[in-house]
Amino acid sequence: MKVTIKQIAKEAGVSVTTVSNVINHKAHRVSNDKKKIIEDLIEKWGYTPNMNARALVQSSSSLIGLLYYSFQEHINFSDPFVTEILEGIEQSAKAAGYFTLVHNVTSVEDIEVVQRNWKFEGYIMIGVSEAFFDEVHGKLTAPVVFIDTHLPSVKYQELSHPCWFINTDDYQASYDATNYLLGKGHQKIAFLSYPFQSSQTGVIQQRYAGYIHALKSQGLKPDLSLRFTREDFEQMGLALKEYSAVIATADVLAMEFIHYLKERGLYDQKQTALISFDDIRYASLCDPPLTTIRLDQIRKGSLAMELLMEMIKEPDEDREALKLIKGELVIRKSS
Repeated sequence: MKVTIKQIAKEAGVSVTTVSNVINHKAHRVSNDKKKIIEDLIEKWGYTPNMNARALVQSSSSLIGLLYYSFQEHINFSDPFVTEILEGIEQSAKAAGYFTLVHNVTSVEDIEVVQRNWKFEGYIMIGVSEAFFDEVHGKLTAPVVFIDTHLPSVKYQELSHPCWFINTDDYQASYDATNYLLGKGHQKIAFLSYPFQSSQTGVIQQRYAGYIHALKSQGLKPDLSLRFTREDFEQMGLALKEYSAVIATADVLAMEFIHYLKERGLYDQKQTALISFDDIRYASLCDPPLTTIRLDQIRKGSLAMELLMEMIKEPDEDREALKLIKGELVIRKSS
């Protein structure tokens, strides 16, 4: 049974306020003897304060809501993108004395449930689509930083709720990756991604647009038959002679594709060049090591947390709504 602050106070023979003052390091009027008794009881019973209850009293919870947007019911913590973003956020949060609560959201109702049960100083939302942003904007009750949420330029200037955005310059990064392959003499370049809607603005859409622009800038007509998703590995394997290079929108996706081809004896490093995105920890350990766009997700998470803390402390200060982070092409053997 979890001990309460009232039980600690009763056993120590003091008021609840006195125990609270000791917990919150405001015990300058409490004798050293009483303070030691209270601290010993806290240690004896393993007492930890209810952070949400403290927040209601103090109007400050030091709690940050880390909300992952996805179509899945659960967060995939095996995805290096997810864990590296979280690592960066947690590093900065812990250093500043903040706590993080991680939650997967698939609907506006999920956000409403979270807000009813916890008091947050601010939010970081990850991977929100343009359509979901339109639904959720203005419903969050604290400042929010969005990571990897691409919107049409005009929307960044029309925001009513205090929110800011940290994105990779995915368009330019994809343009650079495609241009590198074109410079190597590849003209038939496939685009491999997770499913996406061309009518929306998002990470994959930006990368596809950069890929298309690079092809057109070299006078090449984009071939829609070379646009593939994760479900098309079999089709890609059968069509290997139709392209000489692949732009994959994630390192994990590139690894899965190489693994698929190897299992069937179809992979030829000299025949098919490949560039992907993220530069996750395992990219350099892949066989062959992946040429990739380094996005430094840990740094992105850390920057998001630092920006959110600035917004919490100085909410009225003017800031640019959008911060773009450049990707870095890391050349290895897969290309």
